Amino acid sequence: MRTWRTRVGVGITFLSLHGCAVENDGDVVARIDTEEITLDGLRQFREDATATYREPDESLEGWQFYLQTMIDMELLLIEAREQRLDLSPGFSDRWDKERRKKIIDEFTTREIVRALDLSIDEIRQRFAQSKWNRVMRLAHIRSETEAEAQKVIRDLEQGQPFEEVARERSTIALTAARGGEISHWLGHHNLEELGLNLEIGELLLELRVGEVSRPIRVGDNFETFKLLDEGPAPESLRAAFTRAEYMKEFRTRWLTLVDQLKDRMKARVDGEAVRFLVDKMAASGNKGMSLAPDEQQVVLCHFDGGQITLKQFAETYNALWFIRSVSFDSTGIADFVESDLLPRALVYQAATKQGLERDPEIAAWLVEKNHALLLEALREKEVVQRVEVDSAMVLDYYTSHPDRFMELEEIEVAEILVATRSEAEQLLQRIQQGGDIRRLAAQHSIRTGVEGGHFHMHNHPSERRVFGGLYDAVLEVPVGVVSGPVELEEGFSIFAVEQRVPPHQAPFEQAASRAQWWVQKQEENRLFELLFTRLREKYASRVVVFDGQFAKLTTN
Repeated sequence: MRTWRTRVGVGITFLSLHGCAVENDGDVVARIDTEEITLDGLRQFREDATATYREPDESLEGWQFYLQTMIDMELLLIEAREQRLDLSPGFSDRWDKERRKKIIDEFTTREIVRALDLSIDEIRQRFAQSKWNRVMRLAHIRSETEAEAQKVIRDLEQGQPFEEVARERSTIALTAARGGEISHWLGHHNLEELGLNLEIGELLLELRVGEVSRPIRVGDNFETFKLLDEGPAPESLRAAFTRAEYMKEFRTRWLTLVDQLKDRMKARVDGEAVRFLVDKMAASGNKGMSLAPDEQQVVLCHFDGGQITLKQFAETYNALWFIRSVSFDSTGIADFVESDLLPRALVYQAATKQGLERDPEIAAWLVEKNHALLLEALREKEVVQRVEVDSAMVLDYYTSHPDRFMELEEIEVAEILVATRSEAEQLLQRIQQGGDIRRLAAQHSIRTGVEGGHFHMHNHPSERRVFGGLYDAVLEVPVGVVSGPVELEEGFSIFAVEQRVPPHQAPFEQAASRAQWWVQKQEENRLFELLFTRLREKYASRVVVFDGQFAKLTTN
């Protein structure tokens, strides 16, 4: 008996059950060839399905729907096997990768993860002793050159207050107006907000309250910091520290395990195969290489019970090249094999020797994964590859479903953002006396990322993440009215709503790709329904349903 745990999605229509029989003394509710669906299996399937996709339905029709769906899944598997999809090279490669990944991950979990014995008290002690347990409130003075930064230090050493030097010399107008104060607290969790790395963070965490740092190069500028205050780190930072400690411990144990397996299995890289790769790449002018079928089977690395071929090297390299560069000399290739190929190959070999694949829990997972891949392969062949969508269908869908292509209300805003309320009030007075808000914005606004203080926003709450309180203020103001000052986290804003474009259907040229996606899905659902109908007719003689069992399901 197979226990189905496949999630049920849309596009499955209930049809009459075939081959109904009346009597069955056991708990089998249906049989498809030799596969049996039991009452317990049907109940479990319903529970899994309704957890995500459907409201639970205890009626006779509801139970029939769940049973029909399970039968349909069995028919899809029968069809996939009769088409010999499970023997195709593409399926075999994908299945092998999924199987190996599961076994490696499970072996790693059992050998390392479950053995991690870091106690909560130990982590708390480490956290208390680390610099992660503090957050800082800082002030800074940004200088464009090292010479300017040294002038900052000279002024501070001569007794000028940090706040005054920040107002006079810092190139960041927003914080300079506040005496250099950075408005939010900083710690290991958000140093990157100022473009700081952990090394700089470590230096700043060494400061005492009131102490000033030496000038520190940050990007193209130099920063001088003062620690204004410190406090305990938030709980979220403790959680991040805990994860980091576990990952550090895991990494240490993983490297130890791999080293042990290398010695035990006598792993060795084949020097001739490495030289072959180097020569092959050099012959291509370092523009990539193509391996012939016989070259793909050349063994790059040997170990007891297994090996790594050039084909496996190429597959792994192609999967990782965009996040990890490989130097195509003998040392670079050997390092790549040692760090990216060999460890998982050795762990898989160790797991196989332990018989992990025969573990009941793992075996059950592998069966379900194999079935899921088969269903996906059949869907790809019988549905996805058969879909035909033309431009007329796309245009018709766009015309018939305007609600799916609506653009939000667009608001055109002109704004001046400044550091202080008094400056904002002075600018507001100048605008009321006839000054041009856009021209004044170009001269005075400190908002970054906009040109001349002019930008668009959409009437959607997500804009609040970008514009903060300005979004809420803009929604309340009529077109043409200058408003403010509005206090924001970044400073004080005066603004005018210049135009509101109401919600409207996007032009077809902009919406065509979305319309094509919807038509594609619509056609896939239609072909899926036809496939179910065909399979129910084709395999009707193989399906037997014991309809007398439904009474046990619908009786309270």
